[in-house]
Amino acid sequence: MSARGRAFDAAIALAIGVWSVTEVFVENLQPVWITAPLMALGCSALYWRRRYPILVGIAVVSMAILQAAIGMSLHTAVGPVVGIFFVSWAIGAYEPRPRAVLGLVVLVCGMWVAMGIDLLRHTDHYAGTDFPWVGALVATPGVLGIAFGARTRSLHAAEARARQLELERREAVVAERARIARELHDVIAHSVSVMTVQAGAAEEMLKRDPGRALEPVRAVQETGRQALVEMKRLVGILRDDDDEIGLAPQPGLADLDRLVEQMRDAGLPVEVRIEGERRPLPLGVDLSAYRVVQEALTNALKHAGRASAIVTVCYGESDVTIDVADDGDGGVKTSDGHGLIGMRERIGVFGGTFAAGPRDAGGFAVSVRLPLGGGA
Repeated sequence: MSARGRAFDAAIALAIGVWSVTEVFVENLQPVWITAPLMALGCSALYWRRRYPILVGIAVVSMAILQAAIGMSLHTAVGPVVGIFFVSWAIGAYEPRPRAVLGLVVLVCGMWVAMGIDLLRHTDHYAGTDFPWVGALVATPGVLGIAFGARTRSLHAAEARARQLELERREAVVAERARIARELHDVIAHSVSVMTVQAGAAEEMLKRDPGRALEPVRAVQETGRQALVEMKRLVGILRDDDDEIGLAPQPGLADLDRLVEQMRDAGLPVEVRIEGERRPLPLGVDLSAYRVVQEALTNALKHAGRASAIVTVCYGESDVTIDVADDGDGGVKTSDGHGLIGMRERIGVFGGTFAAGPRDAGGFAVSVRLPLGGGA
């Protein structure tokens, strides 16, 4: 509860307490030396009526029973009656419905007990209709509180659900931005690596055969153009003022031939083997599979030395497995130290398995299994 709510509850308890104690002296409610403290104690309990409505209700009716037992007329003081109304409302508004009904029954029965003691002591006289009338009067605020509380709880539930949805939306935005960051890393790392190797090849050809140097230069240009297109698409996802950017299709295993051709042009012989019936995959799985192959081949191009690579894609009934193996010097380095971690995270999102390490026969291998159910 807020500080403002606590201050309001304290003000209510104090106001009713002062009112009730004042009535003790104004109406000369005997015995004053017991009645006044009981009034003050019972009214002070009102401060906790929202947090412990039923307990406060029991405390208030207990005070009423004690007051009746010592001979104070319950008809005379108005302040305690107002306090009981506040407690009745609190029981209905802040307790779940079954507990609220039980609390109101306790409150009404407690008042009837106090009235019965009052009647037996001949402190007051009640007509036959007084008991049901007082019971209805005490219960009415609680019944209204139950109706109001149900509406309030419904509103609170809706607000909580809205806050949860907003939190989920923000988490989704953060996750999407992280995904885009990984995508940008893959695009830049792959493209720059290919362009660096091609530029080096062009430099060597300029020394040996200037006429052939045009081929790697063109490969650098093509790789750069593709990198710019994909970066523009990814960055466009973050822009609110451009609806067209970001609509370009994301790469998948259907683009594997183009990726392999790039690698071959960059100087890495690559063989592709397809097992099983080639078919469309869920978008997330397809993109992740492509990125794993891209990252693994980029690492082989940069760190395996003079090597060749074999890419094996196996389409199963419920999964797709990918193996990328090279026969280089077995280097475990990645494009920036985060490549293997990034690949492992990608696969983990879809509940897949990931393994990477040096091969017994030499070289390095990356093996991935992606279940098809996780990317739909």
